[in-house]
Amino acid sequence: MARAPPAREAARPCRGHLRSHTISRGAMSRRSILVLCGGASALVLAAAACQSWTVATPAARAFVGRHLARAYGLTFEAQGPTTLALLPAPRLRFQHVRVLNGGRLLAESRSLEVQLGLGALLTGQAEAAALTLAGTRLVLPEDDDRWAGPLARLTARLADGARPLRRLSVTEGRITAGESGSDRLGDLTLSVSWPRAGAGLDLSGRFSWRGVPTHVVFAAARPLDLAMGTPSPVRATIAWPSGSLDLDGTGSWQGGPALAGEGRFTTRALSETLAWVGARAPLAPALGRVTLEGRFEARPDTLAMPSLRLVLADTVLDGAGAATLGPDGRLALSGTLAAERLDLSALLPGRAEAGSADAPLALAPWTGGDLDLRVSAAAARIGPLQAEDVAAGLLVRAGAVEASLGRATLQGGTVKGRAVLVDAGSAGLEAKLQGTADRVDLGSLLTDLGLARPILGRVQGSLALDAAGADLAEMTRRVGGRVSVTVDDGEIAGVALAETPGAEPALRRGGRLPFERAQVTLGLSAGLGEITQGQIRTASSALTLRGRVVLPEQRFAAEVEPSARDPLRSAEGRPARYELAGPWGAPRLRLLSPPRPASPALPAAASAYAP
Repeated sequence: MARAPPAREAARPCRGHLRSHTISRGAMSRRSILVLCGGASALVLAAAACQSWTVATPAARAFVGRHLARAYGLTFEAQGPTTLALLPAPRLRFQHVRVLNGGRLLAESRSLEVQLGLGALLTGQAEAAALTLAGTRLVLPEDDDRWAGPLARLTARLADGARPLRRLSVTEGRITAGESGSDRLGDLTLSVSWPRAGAGLDLSGRFSWRGVPTHVVFAAARPLDLAMGTPSPVRATIAWPSGSLDLDGTGSWQGGPALAGEGRFTTRALSETLAWVGARAPLAPALGRVTLEGRFEARPDTLAMPSLRLVLADTVLDGAGAATLGPDGRLALSGTLAAERLDLSALLPGRAEAGSADAPLALAPWTGGDLDLRVSAAAARIGPLQAEDVAAGLLVRAGAVEASLGRATLQGGTVKGRAVLVDAGSAGLEAKLQGTADRVDLGSLLTDLGLARPILGRVQGSLALDAAGADLAEMTRRVGGRVSVTVDDGEIAGVALAETPGAEPALRRGGRLPFERAQVTLGLSAGLGEITQGQIRTASSALTLRGRVVLPEQRFAAEVEPSARDPLRSAEGRPARYELAGPWGAPRLRLLSPPRPASPALPAAASAYAP
């Protein structure tokens, strides 16, 4: 039986196994070293690629300039150092850049970073995939077409399948009118994304226009479709400190831009917003908080809204309208609107803001634009007056305002009228007023106007007045025309008819004088009114009125005389004449010539004693 080897010998490896193990360890060490070296090299290369390297500016400028010249006919200039970075994408950064078309400046920038497309770069061409500009000025043409050629070439290239500029970023930018013109936009910050030619373009940014900071968001538009005359969806939002504009529709470019869709415009001060955009509107002093929304069709300088809702302060109007902006910034508006409740108190051209009759009247602020408006309302307020079933019109032209009232129900009656104001230059205003009233409750009307109620009843009549002056007081002193008024079933305050048994009736102060009808025809000239016809008929008397009305002083003086067969006359037929005079709201009655007492009657036989 063989003897087992010692335990020490059994644990000793053989030489062949030891040699194999040594070779394996050496191979693994070399592979690890190679991997580590390769990784370190890759890291070094990656770090180097991420770093910016200064390159020769003329060569880099020529590299980019050849592409711009070939594709768009542009000249590319750059000065100062140029840097190159390879990661995360190859890009060149230039300093003091200028882009020109035929020697005419299109844009200049303090710095320009161009991200190069990899596909074009492998073929040795410079095609921009993204641009980042800082301290940039874009030049808008004034009387030339410096942008027309490059834009036409861009459209053709995109139509042929060329890839668009996918990203554009602008900071510290501005846009000027011409090379030496003033800034149109300042403080421009812009971010544009356009992944491919057939896709929509997304734009967001902010800028300062005429000193007002403005934010804009523009989405969904397909520029290539617009450039080729094909409709494209458009969504845009513009916001500024006092308002905003939201649009959602379809745009096209055929002989110029056009846009149709739904929109909403709101502002806290419309006159301020219009002045900011360079437009002059009619009735500007009355234009405060405004909201306008509905369907629209817009082209340069024109806007049509076949369906709209207009909110002026607390008044809501629905209808249709249109607007045109003239070359001088004059805005012309037209529309037909309806409202449940309408407040026209602010639309009183030339009113004195302080309410003083001596305050100068100025029509120019109200006629900065044109207006042709037709309005109907179930209920309306015009100053202190409230009316129902109103149909009115307002026409504004340069230096003239015309307001017409087709009909309105006022205090149970019907009124119609027309008022015209014309700017007379240094002479102030010329005014014409015409109107009719039928069955209006005179007492309630005077109460609404805040006046005393010396006469009550149902009034009908007409007026035709004209005046001129620099203020309301002067116009009142120069007013002329004719007023005819008839009041039925009324009464006069402060006058009464005393009827004592056994005595002749007489007028007295105090109380009220009921009447069946009162008629007055007043001729006005230079603020003075002459009562050419006047009569008051009571149940037992007929009184004739003659006298004058002084409009500037709001006073009148009239003689009241009974008719020839009136009981107020004496038995001898001698009239008892009275004077009714004083302020409109509190006239006083005074007896002018009392009837002479009759002589006692003599007996028939007395004649026999006569000499």
